Amino acid sequence: MDTALPSLESRYDISDAQKAAFRGNGHIYLPGVCSPEEISSCRREILDATAEPRVAATDLEKRDTYGKAFLQMMNLWVGHEGVKQFVFGKRIAEIAAELMGVSGTRLYHDQALFKEGRGGYTPWHQDQHYWPLDTVNTITVWMSLVDLTADMGIMQFA
Repeated sequence: MDTALPSLESRYDISDAQKAAFRGNGHIYLPGVCSPEEISSCRREILDATAEPRVAATDLEKRDTYGKAFLQMMNLWVGHEGVKQFVFGKRIAEIAAELMGVSGTRLYHDQALFKEGRGGYTPWHQDQHYWPLDTVNTITVWMSLVDLTADMGIMQFA
């Protein structure tokens, strides 16, 4: 792995109150999981790994509803060592395990989503429907790689 990249091996402590909030609500906002420098490095790696597919994407007007909502690329870690270092970072895996109350985690897939200017809205959905897994012990880690404001149409929970 590239030693110039942050390792994401350090711990992020989760309080009992945060675990209880996650288990009660089904989601939680955890500020500061990654430093601004770590996020910036991750963003550079993902932009590098997705440069060619983003350029080759179909014109926005010719896409279906989900295609207009965002560009989606999965399993970037397979072909890009820098992305792999972030995806398999111990810190985020430990957070996921603690929140679910399990001893370890297994990656189903990584996914980069790009919301484009003038793109469509993302229809309301529940992620678990898209995963062919027969367990309640699944979790999505959603990390924005850019600063977001409410007027940008940020994530909402139903």
